[in-house]
Amino acid sequence: MRACPALAVLALAALGALGALGAGCDSHPYDASQKPVVTVSAASGTAAIAWSPAGAQLVRIYRGATAGDGYGPSLVWSVASTGGANGIAGPVTVGTVPPGAALDGPAQPLVAGETYTAEVTRADPKGSGDGFTGTRRRYAGTATFVR
Repeated sequence: MRACPALAVLALAALGALGALGAGCDSHPYDASQKPVVTVSAASGTAAIAWSPAGAQLVRIYRGATAGDGYGPSLVWSVASTGGANGIAGPVTVGTVPPGAALDGPAQPLVAGETYTAEVTRADPKGSGDGFTGTRRRYAGTATFVR
């Protein structure tokens, strides 16, 4: 069987295009400085959640010692930004919808003595949002607390 030169050229061109696409994925690496460091103050009967760096896309409270997977049964409270990618300014008080946010899940009261996990998610402020070059990152930080 004889090799076809035209197919060989096409195969090399396709490999080159895939290599260029792969190189674009590395153009925006993970930025650990964007991962929120979350703190919770639960001393006053409610819980106040703060984080750094400033701004959040989502703030959620889950029942238990780990963050849940979104809208599952462990989700107790969730707010989402309505004022841009990271439009929620902290600190926020659980049960109160802050400016620049909307309720995005259940609103259950926290029970004294129970363990909860606060999760703050930030959209990548440098990301373009396209799904092909790895620039649509989200950074999440958590803190576990007892109410």
